[in-house]
Amino acid sequence: MSRTIRVLHVDDDDSLLGLTKTMLEREGEDITVESASSGRDGLRCLRENGRVDCIVCDYEMPGMDGLDLLESVRQRRPDLPFILFTGRGSEEIASRALSAGATEYLQKGGGSDQYTVLANRIGNAVAKRRAEREREQARNRYQALIEHSSDLITILDDDGVFQYTSPATEQVLGYEPETLIGEPSFEMVHPDDLAAVMDAFSRMREDPSATPSISYRLRHANGEWRHIESRGANRLDDPAIEGYVINTRDVTDRVEAEQQLSEEQELFDAALDALPHVFYVAKLDGSGWRWNSRLEEVSGYSNAELRDIDIEDIFAAEDIPKIESVIDRVRDGETATYEARIKKKSGEFERRRISASLLTDDDGGPIGICGIGVSLDEDDE
Repeated sequence: MSRTIRVLHVDDDDSLLGLTKTMLEREGEDITVESASSGRDGLRCLRENGRVDCIVCDYEMPGMDGLDLLESVRQRRPDLPFILFTGRGSEEIASRALSAGATEYLQKGGGSDQYTVLANRIGNAVAKRRAEREREQARNRYQALIEHSSDLITILDDDGVFQYTSPATEQVLGYEPETLIGEPSFEMVHPDDLAAVMDAFSRMREDPSATPSISYRLRHANGEWRHIESRGANRLDDPAIEGYVINTRDVTDRVEAEQQLSEEQELFDAALDALPHVFYVAKLDGSGWRWNSRLEEVSGYSNAELRDIDIEDIFAAEDIPKIESVIDRVRDGETATYEARIKKKSGEFERRRISASLLTDDDGGPIGICGIGVSLDEDDE
């Protein structure tokens, strides 16, 4: 869908104003023309209607000629397309016009072809200006995103040397952004992670379409190692960048929380495995159950095998209705104790006294069932 091109035509010849308006709007369906009969009238129109995409102006006019108008326009709208369309042509005027910032210089001639040419010049000049403004707006938006992003954005050259670092450098790594320019980035990588980082960089260098992601440690200005996640992109062929763009996020808090959770889980599992009896936990419907290592010892099944066994398959078939009834009672808030036979991998059965209690969340909502199974056939030692 074409966009309207709003043209301001300035000429002291009223008959030519009318003709030019008619011909230009006929040549270009997207062109609309507003006319002004003097330079000062043209400035007034520009002030009152700032939505002008191009000015077409005669050179020789009383009071304010075309070059005078051009000078005034450039003070207000330095990038507005301005075409000097004049009947008085000379190399000197053309040179002066282009030196003063005119976009095009076109000499009036006979016949309607000149309006075809003029319409094309207008369309090309406006399209170029719009493209430049859109690129500039895109650059400004991109720059604003970078400047206000909490992620660290850097540009590296082919040797991994910093060419640019965003303001988030100080927040993420404790360095003033400009202090890293010209510094080798790989020297900040933890020695144990350097090979993986170099491999990711090499993949990006060898395959411009690759966008590798990697987790590693990077040295903070205070000497600490921060856990980092980075994604890179090869933009060597982009004239505006000519480097490798690396988007980096500090994930230290997450990694440390995961490590703490893992350590706590290991401690919890070790405590459960130290129990002399079978311990289990399951969802409210009896699925998704977990256990301690004592169940593996008692049943003869491995951890992996137990994961594929439904809870009903590890009990004697005759005990299943009892177990289902207990599950229903526990869901209602009871704590139950019952006897059931565990079916071992060998096919043998072992009687167990099993407790079942309801697990609840912080708000008291039911989330699962847990309990302990004590052997009735022999001591659990």
